[in-house]
Amino acid sequence: PGKSAYVNVDTTSVEGMQRAKEMGFAGSGLADATVVSRLYESNDLFTPTAKGRLFTVFRDPIDRAVSMFYYIQSADWEPTYNPELKDMKLSEYARSEYIENNYYTRKLTNVFKGELNDDHLKIAMEVVRRKILVGLLTKMDQSMDRAERYFKWKYRVSPENQENCRAELVSGGSNKDDHRVKTPPPGTGLYEALRRQNVYDLQLYSYVETIFEEQEALFKDTPENFRNIDATCCKCEPPTWPPEGGFLCPLNRGPEQEAN
Repeated sequence: PGKSAYVNVDTTSVEGMQRAKEMGFAGSGLADATVVSRLYESNDLFTPTAKGRLFTVFRDPIDRAVSMFYYIQSADWEPTYNPELKDMKLSEYARSEYIENNYYTRKLTNVFKGELNDDHLKIAMEVVRRKILVGLLTKMDQSMDRAERYFKWKYRVSPENQENCRAELVSGGSNKDDHRVKTPPPGTGLYEALRRQNVYDLQLYSYVETIFEEQEALFKDTPENFRNIDATCCKCEPPTWPPEGGFLCPLNRGPEQEAN
């Protein structure tokens, strides 16, 4: 017998999270990680005896704005796709009503409309400091290693394949824009237009970089490459299993996903 690598709940919607809560999702121990986009609503998923810890990867806000523009221009499968952007230039987008405004700060404060002020920035910084294990896109390998060490994740399915898969994600990413467009240099009109929409996010990102350095202390007692220490392989012949037991090998969902 085996099990799926995923839990059948929808944590991308309020309704889905409510269903998951009613089913005792957090306390079940079925999931090692949960993907959420609604930060504040997701708090209700967890309980005092089944707590969660946020972890995410931050990107320079200007780089993110540029990449997001080219991605949503063609990503017609995304809910945020807007056909009006299809033939728009970046310089037009940067000065249009469609550009995102301080995405990180709004996400971390749950304020999606109206003007932001310094108090919102302070709240966002406090959320980062108290609640989030931060990663940086510019240090993706190190960021992933930290998450693995913090949550004590080890390879249990097929270490060699999993390590190859991890390396591909670190070097190439997933679900990303294929444009190779450079971020406009500071001092240019285009950069300034993008900066005006990310005034608070730029300050927040600088703070995130500081927190990233400070959080190094969290891992001083956990060795690097933790994922491979005492790793086991349930899809090898013969299979090996973690000594603590209770692990069921995931079912294959397709040839390309076997052992990933």
